[in-house]
Amino acid sequence: MAKAAKKTNIPELKKQIKENRLSRLYVFYGEEEYLKEYYIKKISDLIPDAGLPDINRIIINSKADYGEYAAAWEGMPMMTDRRLVIIRDSNIFTLKKSKVVVPPTDEEREFWSEKFKRLNDDTVVIFCEKNLDARSALFKSAKKAGFAVEFKYMTSADLRAWVIKKALKAGKKIDDKTADYLVSVTEKGMSNLEHETDKLLSFCDGIIYRSDVDRVVSKSTEVKIFDLTDGIAEGNADKALKILNELSTQESSVFGTLYLIFSAVKKMLRLKLNRVASPKEAMAMIGVSLWTAEKYLSGARSFSEDALRQMALRVPEIDYEIKSGLIDERTALEQYVLEAVSYRRQA
Repeated sequence: MAKAAKKTNIPELKKQIKENRLSRLYVFYGEEEYLKEYYIKKISDLIPDAGLPDINRIIINSKADYGEYAAAWEGMPMMTDRRLVIIRDSNIFTLKKSKVVVPPTDEEREFWSEKFKRLNDDTVVIFCEKNLDARSALFKSAKKAGFAVEFKYMTSADLRAWVIKKALKAGKKIDDKTADYLVSVTEKGMSNLEHETDKLLSFCDGIIYRSDVDRVVSKSTEVKIFDLTDGIAEGNADKALKILNELSTQESSVFGTLYLIFSAVKKMLRLKLNRVASPKEAMAMIGVSLWTAEKYLSGARSFSEDALRQMALRVPEIDYEIKSGLIDERTALEQYVLEAVSYRRQA
């Protein structure tokens, strides 16, 4: 039995905004930056700065000095009923240290714990976080004191509807299949989709066709990986190396490209081993859009089971060879593609 989709707090957030019944504290987190900024703008529109942004609209980007945090928290609005404090990427709701993340110290946790217990009625605070661990005691405290909303990437169906609605507003038309295709070939995130959709709307007159998408839209790295595996499946080394060169101009790291190839090969092998025949079955098994499922299924049909196994097994070996200094990254990736072509030709 399939798991029910996890509910989000977005409907309640919309209701709060519509009724101008804002919480005193918000924590916005998750992968979809576009929606986080969209709802920050919606809340900002409800809290005018009365021409005094330095007092009524405080914005702190990245971790700040705690004196700045304290001043922002304790301030009072001037010439208006409420003020807004926006804190981005504070990382206070994290637990593990990394190159870009430093969790709060015990003293800093105590600081925030006290602040969350004492919220001002005349101030709305929004934390907008890229890095957050839901196990964090501070996150639990903030959630209890205010309102937390996770913004995940929207489903393909929701994005399709968004694209169609946006086109209609611009006086243009795009059918379901073309909208699905646009969503599938664009990098994840609504900011990317909005940018590419705007390019299409500027380029096209009345109706947007799939050929327009192919001409105008900058396709995602994942789509380039499909093109690369297509070249390998055709036994066309020149085509595969050309696409590999295009990937390098997109500033994709070698390890990132290698991982994407490995991920694609694993999915194709899984479909092959399970004798999956229909795109809908492939969608359910590997959790992708219909167009993406069709691409993986096509790839699975193009390779033999043995070729896919060899391609998958070779990736960790190449990873080790690069990290051990036995071969440089670019050469390793080119050799991998040529080896994969040879597997295909032997199939």
